[in-house]
Amino acid sequence: MPDVALVTGASRGIGRAIAVRLAKSGYDLALVARSEGPLRETAALVEGFGRRALTAAADITRRGDVEAVRATVLDAFGHVDVLVNNAGYASRPQPFAEWDPDDWWQVIETNLRGPALMCRALLPEMLARRGGYIININSLQGSRVSGAGSAYGVSKAGLMRLTDAVADEVRGSGVTLFDLSPGLVRTEMTSGRPDLDALPESAWSPPEAAAEKVAQLLSGRYDALHGRFVHLTDDLDDLLGRIAGDARLLRMQPPADPAPENDKTA
Repeated sequence: MPDVALVTGASRGIGRAIAVRLAKSGYDLALVARSEGPLRETAALVEGFGRRALTAAADITRRGDVEAVRATVLDAFGHVDVLVNNAGYASRPQPFAEWDPDDWWQVIETNLRGPALMCRALLPEMLARRGGYIININSLQGSRVSGAGSAYGVSKAGLMRLTDAVADEVRGSGVTLFDLSPGLVRTEMTSGRPDLDALPESAWSPPEAAAEKVAQLLSGRYDALHGRFVHLTDDLDDLLGRIAGDARLLRMQPPADPAPENDKTA
């Protein structure tokens, strides 16, 4: 039976790159996003590698939509081996005192409630089979003061704590979780950054690099990093070696003030 991966935010950018990379690795794909048209484009790329692709237009912040996705995917595939919570939202940065409360909360709901609902929907089936992976696409913005981007930083800090909590609960169950920061990638979401013109080309990472990191994390070689926050630039073998030497590093979070060369996350 082929492995199955579900990727949210799969209609473009990082999500599409991850879906295509997993199709190359032999996964069938469940593709979730709000817009059906772009999802079909991703599905065509997946099918080009001879893999099955199911598309589901849904709002992951709505419990009913998530439950419908779960039912549809499990009916079609029978199981989900990998959940990649990639869907995200970042509104225009502005001082907190000037922020529209509904817009601020929409960022929190997309980046935290959405992944929480998706995890809650698919985790029981993974636990019953004693196997599976959940990768939450995160950001270094969750580990430092984010200034006028407070909603995004708060949402990603919350996502870190969600990954921590669930990873601790399921430790030893066969289900493995990771936080992955993909670096700064040119996407629709990052196109509104106020510092866009000031960023050098070297600051950007291609979406395919994040997709390759996902494939590495799913190889099984790095399961000892369960619960860890991993950045695109991290050497996973080096992390394994450091953890082997000091188990206290297992749940080490990203530094509050990361080095400039690693400070690439949107």
